Amino acid sequence: MKQRFDELLPFYVNDTLDEAERDWVDAYLREHPKSAAELQWYRSLEETIKRDVPAVPAEIGLDKAMARIRAERAPARTAARPGIGERLREFFASITPQPVLKPALAAALAVVVVQGFVIGNLVTRGDESSEIRAVRPTVVETGPYLKVNFKADAREADIRLLLVEVDGSLAGGPGQLGDWYVRIPEARIAAAAAILKASPIVDGVAQVDALPERR
Repeated sequence: MKQRFDELLPFYVNDTLDEAERDWVDAYLREHPKSAAELQWYRSLEETIKRDVPAVPAEIGLDKAMARIRAERAPARTAARPGIGERLREFFASITPQPVLKPALAAALAVVVVQGFVIGNLVTRGDESSEIRAVRPTVVETGPYLKVNFKADAREADIRLLLVEVDGSLAGGPGQLGDWYVRIPEARIAAAAAILKASPIVDGVAQVDALPERR
């Protein structure tokens, strides 16, 4: 049952399931309330990507985008669990508005999976900046934020549960140094930072006042 839930959840979030499948997921969530953390993670990711990601040029096809990612990130990549990458590509493609070329952007955003769903780079732009900011063109959001670096072997399931625990959502990243920016209610910043620092899947945590500008 859990495997089927994992397979259907991305499409439940973007409302592309048929009625029977959606009813099945609803029933599973009622029976397994802890799985709501996984649902919240996907919704947070969907919201961040819809709002923040830059467009990939339409002339870049799926093969070229994937080749670019492999070439630039080769030292950090290991084998992905079969089936997950394709599921994520479909998920990202479905939530990316036109005129962005959906397959290319989905490939460029696909989470790098290591040892069964590991967090990686959502955006690869090929520039020399150490950090990437993808924001709405006319809106600059202020912090505070927590800049978080996860360990290379951190599992996606553990990361999303940790974000739920600290009441956080993804606001930006990752940069080429692996920096993620997490939005936390200001009143909970100190407590959230302490929880993150104590987590075995976190390498580093720092409070910042704003997301980094793209250089």
